[in-house]
Amino acid sequence: MRRVSATPRGAAAATMPLAGGMLRKRPISSTQRVPVRKRPKSALERHLMTIGIVLGIAISVGGAGYWSISSGWVGYLGALASQRFVAATAGAGYTLATLEVEGRKETPKQDVMLALGALKGDPILDIDLEAVRQRIVDLPWVTAAVVERRLPGTLRVTLTEAEPLALWQKKGTFYLVSRSGDVLAVQDVARFGKLPVIVGEAAPQKAGELFAMLASEPSLQPRVAAAVLVGNRRWNLRLDNGVDVKLPEETAQEAWARFAALERKHHLLDKDISVIDLRQDDKLIVRQAHPAVAEDAEGGKKKSDQKAPAGKVAPEEQPILTPAATPLSAPAGKNNAT
Repeated sequence: MRRVSATPRGAAAATMPLAGGMLRKRPISSTQRVPVRKRPKSALERHLMTIGIVLGIAISVGGAGYWSISSGWVGYLGALASQRFVAATAGAGYTLATLEVEGRKETPKQDVMLALGALKGDPILDIDLEAVRQRIVDLPWVTAAVVERRLPGTLRVTLTEAEPLALWQKKGTFYLVSRSGDVLAVQDVARFGKLPVIVGEAAPQKAGELFAMLASEPSLQPRVAAAVLVGNRRWNLRLDNGVDVKLPEETAQEAWARFAALERKHHLLDKDISVIDLRQDDKLIVRQAHPAVAEDAEGGKKKSDQKAPAGKVAPEEQPILTPAATPLSAPAGKNNAT
């Protein structure tokens, strides 16, 4: 007798163990999905996938950052955070309590305090040190400044001030000139009346080099009361006894040394001399202050044939040795006196 199978026609069969060691086929549904084993990705594919993920994240973050910057949110949030931080430090005691100023001789301390732009009790971390330094350098006497914060509450300012060199006489008015050639915006120049006077349009810029040369002869330098720059090329010196010394254009240093040697040997400045001309290397020309009066053949006196000194400067270039006139108003800047 033949046993009829219960398995539908065309369907696959599976076997199952039964009790007693017998196997029975189990039908498989046509709709059942058979799992398929995927092929593992290669190292290159994994690397490319990682790069793609990183690029995607970077583009997203970059886009968000660009929007934040272009919309102003970054600046706003940064300023807000900075304000809160400064306020917190001020609450913790980091406020301006002491101002220390070093190197100040002519600059009033009140001017330095005004240049700070801050008051006692203001947050010390809120002070812009570079802006303060620039405002201090703009003060008339100051040539350089260093501003330091010393927490919790001290601000230290170190000044370098101009060194007065001479009084510049221009059209009857005197201006104070520093060793670097700056015209200082100072009103009370009369208290510097012991400084030598310089005359000439470019005299302030050339005076530093001149006085450095004069210092090479310490015995003669203090006797120079004034110096006139002739034609912006060479100097005529007026000594304290009224003698004029004419220096050459090219070899002024050598001529000054030669004059100092002659003075030590012959004491020229003790003689009746009004002009000493050093413009020629091979000779020294002097002019008497009061030439002797010659007598004629009949025993009578006649006028001297005294000639006017050669190279006489224009009347406006004649040095006035005391600052009788002072500027009505200080120059607008260190280098722009009018």
